[in-house]
Parts: sequence; structure tokens; C-alpha cells
Amino acid sequence: AQVAGATDLAMYTSRITKACRKPFGSRGFASEKELRNRLSTIKNISKVTKAMNMVAAAKLRKHQDALAIAKTFAAGLDGLFFEAETEKPTMVIPFSTDKGLCGGVNTAVNREAKTQMMQLENKGEEFMLFTYGGKSKGNLRRNFERKMVGGILDCGGGNPVTFAEASEVAEAIAAQDFGNANLIFNDFINLITYDTVTVTIPSSELFESQAEEKFMAYEEEGDEGGLFKNFYEFMLGVKLYYVINNAQTCEQSSRMTAMDNSSSNADEMYDKLLLQANRLRQAKITKELMEITSGAAAVQQ
Repeated sequence: AQVAGATDLAMYTSRITKACRKPFGSRGFASEKELRNRLSTIKNISKVTKAMNMVAAAKLRKHQDALAIAKTFAAGLDGLFFEAETEKPTMVIPFSTDKGLCGGVNTAVNREAKTQMMQLENKGEEFMLFTYGGKSKGNLRRNFERKMVGGILDCGGGNPVTFAEASEVAEAIAAQDFGNANLIFNDFINLITYDTVTVTIPSSELFESQAEEKFMAYEEEGDEGGLFKNFYEFMLGVKLYYVINNAQTCEQSSRMTAMDNSSSNADEMYDKLLLQANRLRQAKITKELMEITSGAAAVQQ
């Protein structure tokens, strides 16, 4: 019994030693079955990315048309918004997407928002965070949740935003108690290019207090008590109509490019794995033929 126990212990110790010698995470060559499973997975992924590419291309056309209308509509606002000095906190508003798989559009906006908030924090200035889109909310709340005062999710439902929907967003923003607001969004240039820009606008209170001085060269008609308030609300709605359409167009163009690149990478990976699987299958067939030939030769001898 003692000899048997010693033998079992020696065998167990030998297996443990061999297992310890094997590098962590190392693995052998993939079998033919594993390669076929991977090929099937990559082929399915390629089908999905190609379908998403076609859907994004179809949506992009609609968003480009909506952006052209919004751009013409907002062209007259250039120079009408101004940054005013105030002791109230600055509100940072990044415009991101609700869905992912669209390249670096959200990364660029969130990075710029983080940079601005860190600069304000280092200067000792108060600031607030109001997010548009789920990607900004999920990313920025990790470090700046105590500064968040609100946000907008799923505006437009994937379709080009309307002026009525943009006006609702403007109403939600104007209801916040801030001094100046920094609108951070992606400005669409072409299918593969966009710029991340920041536009500063004052609050309704600051605008009304300084509007008479800023617009002395213009004639005014209507109720003096609510004229500038109504003018501010209309300008903010028009500006956000342009900003949101810009962000949506950048989302679709970036998604189309990202899915096209993913499809190309999947096809390239599929071709490489198919070549590896064919080589493995051929080697297996060659080995079997050699065994048959060797057996036949041995029988003849």
C-alpha cells in the first residue's frame, strides 16, 4: 500500500510539474473544426457590417438634405450670439450619439468636453454639465456626475431632427440656471472629414440684459417686455436645429465609413483563415496518404 501511494504521489507530482512548465496563456494550433467555426463567425459578422453600411448610406442622404436646410435656416445667426461676463457657472453641452459603432465622433466630443471642464476646474471656476445623447452621458458621468444637471436622450428616434424637436431641446437648455453655455459638436465637412467645434452662447437672462446695447443699430417692433426673450428663444431653437442635424449627419457618415472598414477587415481575415484551414486539411490528407502508402509497402515486403 505504501509503494502504491508513493507511485501515485510521484505521478501526481510529475503532472503538476509539466503543467507548471507550460507558459501561461499558451495554446496549440487551432484544429480544423475550430478554424471552420471561426470562419463561420467572421462570415456572419461581415454580413452584419455590410448591412449596417448600406443602412447608414441610405440614412446619410436624408440627413445631408436636412442639414442643408438647417444650414440655410441658421445662416443669419452668425454674429448674433455673444459671450457675456457673468459670475454664474458655465454650462458645457456635448452633443453625442445614442448608439455606438460610428467611429470616433463621440470620442472627439467627449474629449473636448473633458478638456474644457478640467480647465475650468483648474481655474477654480464653477461649471455645469448638460449632455445630449447617451454616449456623452455614459462617458462623462464617471468623472463629472456631481456636475450633471440634465440631459437629452433619443431625440428624433434615428430620423433627422425637426425644428419642433430642436425647440424642445432649446427649452430644456434655457430652463437651466447658467451664465454662458459651450455647445460642443462635430461640424460635418464631407463623408470622411468633420471638425469638433465649440460655440458659446449666453443665457436668456444675460442676452436680455445686454441685447439692447448689442442691437442698437437695429429697429425694434413689438412688445418691448418680451421682444428679446422671444428673439433669444427663436435663435436658440434655430441654432440647435443646425447643431443637432450636424451631429446626426456626422454620425451616419462615420458609421458608414466604420462599417466599410470593418467589412474589409473581416473579408481579409476570412481569406487568411480559409487559407490556413485549407493547408491544414491538405496536410491531413497528405499524412493519411503517406500512412496508406507505407502500410501497402510493408505488406508487399
